[in-house]
Amino acid sequence: MSNNKILQVLTQEEYYSPKNGGAIATWVKEFSSELVEYETTVCAPFSDTPFKVNNLKQIKTKFAKSISKYSGAKIGHHLKYNTYVILVGLFARRKKYKIIHVHNRPNYIPIIKRLNPNAKVMLHMHNDHVFDANHKQINDLYTYCDKIISVSGYIQNGILKKGADHNLDFKSKCAVLLNGSNPDHFVRTLPAKNNQILFIGRLDETKGIKQLIEAVLLVKKKISTVKLIIAGSAGFGNMEDSPFVKSLKELTKNDKENFDFLGYVDHDDVPDLFKKVALYCIPSIWNDPCPLSVIEGMASGIPMIVGDRGGIPEEVGDAAIKLNCEDVTKLANTIIYALENDHEMKLLADKAHKRFTNNFTWKHVTNNYIKIIDKL
Repeated sequence: MSNNKILQVLTQEEYYSPKNGGAIATWVKEFSSELVEYETTVCAPFSDTPFKVNNLKQIKTKFAKSISKYSGAKIGHHLKYNTYVILVGLFARRKKYKIIHVHNRPNYIPIIKRLNPNAKVMLHMHNDHVFDANHKQINDLYTYCDKIISVSGYIQNGILKKGADHNLDFKSKCAVLLNGSNPDHFVRTLPAKNNQILFIGRLDETKGIKQLIEAVLLVKKKISTVKLIIAGSAGFGNMEDSPFVKSLKELTKNDKENFDFLGYVDHDDVPDLFKKVALYCIPSIWNDPCPLSVIEGMASGIPMIVGDRGGIPEEVGDAAIKLNCEDVTKLANTIIYALENDHEMKLLADKAHKRFTNNFTWKHVTNNYIKIIDKL
């Protein structure tokens, strides 16, 4: 396409910030930095600590939030939600963007497309909540969305099935774009010769952190020096312990020497964590579509144990140990096996790093993205 400007649209909940943002904000930052062929602007809710890269339009909806307090819960929610989307759509219209890339919010698409009928409006699904769309929502998506990008085949297959359930064929609108990582940021390291395990991620029930802690408590009976390093907070920059996080700390209170809760760790500091451990565990017990944390582990050349759900098997192929992490005993036995078999784990780490180098750098992602938008 001749127009070389792209507008990236984050959700009204996700700040474009290393401190308060989430995985999608990180994706946009890394991806946009690599996509040098296009001038990228990011639309995001206002933050005091935004990333210092890219053009940025921070959408201020403070007045809508204030009015919503006096409008009732349902009206207030729609007021905040629609104000953000309309301001984004008007900004895109004023600046005449021809490519508008919306992250994770199918309900934004009709509003933005109506305000920008000449633009190509794309939806990028990072998780599976579109599977719950009702008949009107799925019809609107078919009518107004020019392209639907999925972070994994798992997500795309769910969208195709959802369309078929409503007699709609989304095949020509769909494309898969796997996530990536920065090889200059996540540099390969040799696994440490210790019994330390790393977990990185949001601390909620779906990530399998409770099961991992329970497994480590079992591992301790055989390997007394085992230690789990836990990097993450309750989510979206929330530094306060949620009830769930408090329950995790209660679970480990008698074994504090085996657990280290780091809280939120800046993304720039994450590579140093990989240098300190022998094993990396991403024990997702939900259908995690394509977590960046898995790719960062492959880039770092660390042996990995991962949940066998969602898009994770697509990411790792045969370069990680995959299992149902809800089975705590099996998870514990797998950790023991990994910690006691250095040579096999090194071979697995070699395979993971090669898989990353051949498929998952941001250059791979941007090259595949350009192929997608060239077909619009």
